[in-house]
Amino acid sequence: MKNIRKIVFSVLVVSLVISQLLILMPKNASAAAGDDPGTTITAPENISSRQQVELTVTLASSSGHLDEDGYINVQIPNFIVANKQDIVNQLYIDAPFYLEDNPLKEDENGNYILKVNYDHTKIDQESAAGQTFTVKFKAPRISSEDTSFPSTVSFSSTLFKGTENVSKDSATSQIRTDNPGLPLLEKRSVQSHKVIDGVNVALMSKDDPSANVFAILVNYNQRHITNAKIVDTTPQNTQLANPQKYVPASGDNTPSQHFRIAKVTGWGDDGLPNAWEYVTSDFADKINITSTGFSIDLGELTPDDSYVIMYAEKVDDNITSSEFGVRYNHVDLTSNDAIIKSAESAIALDTEDYNYTQLTKNVDKPVIATSDSSLVYSLSLSNQYGTIPAGTKIVDPLPEYTTYNKTTQIDSQYLSNGVYDATTKTITYTLLKDLNMGESTNVKFAVNYANPDAKANDKIVNKAYISYAGTDIYSASVTTTVANSAILVKKDTNTKAVLAGAVFNLIDENGDTVLKDLTTDSNGIVRTGVLKPGSYKFVETKAPAGYLLDEKPVPFTINYGDTKAVTLEKDNAQSTSVSGQKTWMDNENIAGQRPENITIDLYQNGVLLDSKKVTADDNWSYSFADLPKLDTDGKEYVYTLKEEPVAHYTTTQDGYNFTNIFVPTPPTPVPPVPTPPMPTPPMPTPPMPTPPMPTPKNPTNPIIVVPTKTVIDSDDTPESLPKTGDDTPLDALLWGLFLTALASFTLLYQNKK
Repeated sequence: MKNIRKIVFSVLVVSLVISQLLILMPKNASAAAGDDPGTTITAPENISSRQQVELTVTLASSSGHLDEDGYINVQIPNFIVANKQDIVNQLYIDAPFYLEDNPLKEDENGNYILKVNYDHTKIDQESAAGQTFTVKFKAPRISSEDTSFPSTVSFSSTLFKGTENVSKDSATSQIRTDNPGLPLLEKRSVQSHKVIDGVNVALMSKDDPSANVFAILVNYNQRHITNAKIVDTTPQNTQLANPQKYVPASGDNTPSQHFRIAKVTGWGDDGLPNAWEYVTSDFADKINITSTGFSIDLGELTPDDSYVIMYAEKVDDNITSSEFGVRYNHVDLTSNDAIIKSAESAIALDTEDYNYTQLTKNVDKPVIATSDSSLVYSLSLSNQYGTIPAGTKIVDPLPEYTTYNKTTQIDSQYLSNGVYDATTKTITYTLLKDLNMGESTNVKFAVNYANPDAKANDKIVNKAYISYAGTDIYSASVTTTVANSAILVKKDTNTKAVLAGAVFNLIDENGDTVLKDLTTDSNGIVRTGVLKPGSYKFVETKAPAGYLLDEKPVPFTINYGDTKAVTLEKDNAQSTSVSGQKTWMDNENIAGQRPENITIDLYQNGVLLDSKKVTADDNWSYSFADLPKLDTDGKEYVYTLKEEPVAHYTTTQDGYNFTNIFVPTPPTPVPPVPTPPMPTPPMPTPPMPTPPMPTPKNPTNPIIVVPTKTVIDSDDTPESLPKTGDDTPLDALLWGLFLTALASFTLLYQNKK
């Protein structure tokens, strides 16, 4: 039990320690090669006295990853730098890099910090990009007796995107001290040194020939030499030049034929020379210039005669570093014309050591309109500056639903044949030789795309990469969009306005319905989606509202590799309809005269167009649908209806409606029965009343009345009296009987109705 407790306690302690370490770990930890975007730094394995130290710094990113300005800080310990101005003066950079004012500063730990900015707008965001610049400076003299030098020195580069630390790398070099032994003959150069092709060379300056100083040390080991002579062979494409100061000698420093000669006049306690005096004039007549170099007679040398011979060399202006290569400055020490010692110094021209590499990818078809197609991808590897080494691989992982077909074009001088790995679906090309500054190479290859389930707006995305400074940097992605294979636009025949709501079926070449009920949208468009190659046709199954159905097929063909949709048009004519209602006014066919059907005729602009039988099954209603509304000139047709005559009925029309009124058959006329004349009753003669006779009074004076007689002339016509009906004619009587019968029939009809 105690052991278990100890184990548990130990685990808890370890966990606590680890957690605290994680908490204390800096957020921006150093990043090795592989960051994207990222920076790397490399340094020489060893650094020795007066060596030109070269720090190679890279900036690498896949396409679009450096979308913000930033900078790289390069950290250099100051003790390893002979002259800090070399750091800036020997720096060669180009776009996208640039330096701000005072780019070199020193931190509190005694490190130089070189800030190199980059402009992201100068980086091709569509390509994988890698840039390399080299920081150069000369190391100081490193003596084994100087214990202040450590055994190693470390450098670092840190990438900031904006103000964010996104990548960091470091490199370490071993420090090598000088061998303090004294030579009989040695040829030294004060220039910076570097290793080229495995040779430690002195780097020649074409801008300042006096800086290309060579020093020949003679008899520093203090021997006796008779008839001593120096014979020097200088490299081709160089000429002698006056040298800068090499040793702190006293006396006249005037050169003779580009030479200064100094004699050692003092030695330190360490056994090394510490004082010199110019004696050039003593040997002015002993210097002999030849076509291949020079010679100097030194005469009899005793142990007290130690010399340093100094001169410089100028390199021809028109030669390049690659043409110059590595050459040797050779010297022999002879005694009595016999060589007793030889020495040489390798020289070369420095390079600008700035690299800018790009990998660009393209596709021949940004759009395809079928589920089966070929695609041709092209890759271009270009070198803006520096060198892309042989063996660099261009790797292209293929997208889903694609398979490698063949390489269609290749620069066989630079690139190997493609190697396709079917398991990983990756095609790889290898650079066969260095790609130098300004050079590029290209390759094209074809793939097959086949996706039976492809949908419109699917994306086929592909990108390639190269390994640059340990980081796989990717080209821009190239995209092929899968589009609809066919588009049909529905339009009005006359106005060409687009029509929504038309419905189609899609039929393939075998007569099978591939798609059903494809309906035009508000833009009048119907889309097929992605089809495989073949022949098809649209068949309209429903017209838009207010238009005539047109069932005539619209054929089209989809070809392998089509890059755009087949666009079709189909017009529809506007439609109209005519409808009406028949009304019967026949007291529910009481007379039994209503027909089983009637015929309605349709006229278009006065010309008979159609006829229709109408029955009670139709509820005596009728319609003529899907009639063209407009003629070819866009004028509206005039439609009218007429009813063919119906027996026993009269017809009235109100628009497209008809009313039929039953007309009864009049009764057969009955001959009138003679009516005997009515006897004229005798007119009674009223009795004449006898007026009472008044009783005359006895007049006082009696009056005698004479009777008067009225006489009527025979010529006078008696006055007519008004008729009283006593004299009724026969025809008036018959008309009265007829009208009475008609009124009775009408009254009876209305009551039943």
